[in-house]
Amino acid sequence: MEWDISLLLYGLAVGLCAGVLAGFMAGLAGVGGGLIYVPVFYLLMPDSTGGMALAIFASMTAIAITSFFSAYRHWQLGHVNIVLFYRLWPGLLLGASVGLWSTLILPELWILLALAALNTWVAYDYGREMPAAVQRKSLLSFLGLPIGYVSGVLGIAGGTMLVPLLRRFVVLKDAVGTSAMCGAVMVTVAVFLNMLGESGWQGLLQAQGAFLLPTWLGLLLTMPFAAKASAGWHDNFSERQLQIVLKSIFALIAIIFGVLAWME
Repeated sequence: MEWDISLLLYGLAVGLCAGVLAGFMAGLAGVGGGLIYVPVFYLLMPDSTGGMALAIFASMTAIAITSFFSAYRHWQLGHVNIVLFYRLWPGLLLGASVGLWSTLILPELWILLALAALNTWVAYDYGREMPAAVQRKSLLSFLGLPIGYVSGVLGIAGGTMLVPLLRRFVVLKDAVGTSAMCGAVMVTVAVFLNMLGESGWQGLLQAQGAFLLPTWLGLLLTMPFAAKASAGWHDNFSERQLQIVLKSIFALIAIIFGVLAWME
């Protein structure tokens, strides 16, 4: 199969730019980049083959490739709470695997509206003050499954839900770091299981291979460096300053997904 060199270069350019934006979000907000990747793949893939389902699978694959760089950086900085991670990961893995498969049958409009609604709530939640710690951490074991499912359906690493949840137990920088670690493990397992268990993904990926492969490469080249730089900013800003920045970012993303849903 021959691939057009211009398409390969186009995919690489898209990946390089998206990697910078996604790395910034991963390091600062603890998300794996899906909020950047999903609209990038959905809007910029050369044709509509695969639609939203392929955009979400491509996003999850990109997160699996790049998210460990952000997670490892937060681990180095001491921002990962192992106790909370162990409570969440079983439900996250199962939920994300089923959720990713569900995108093959769910209407695109529903997914776009869900992304807009989710980011609207997260932007609101970042403006509220939370206690440094609360009790009943055992509840996290039950929340992993629904969070994982929504993450798989929406093509994200779960940071938009995990960080607001975890900051009810720990300070924001530890919530971000723990979320990054959870997302890295969750998406990698979900992509692997879907590739093994659903043959339909292989045909969709092959149809867009000339765009997806160089895009993933571009993400890998830039995203880790951007994530490393922005992860370190947590030690230079106050809790309140970080809340304002993240609230503004998620509000903007909510508007973008709302516009995409309106155009659908």
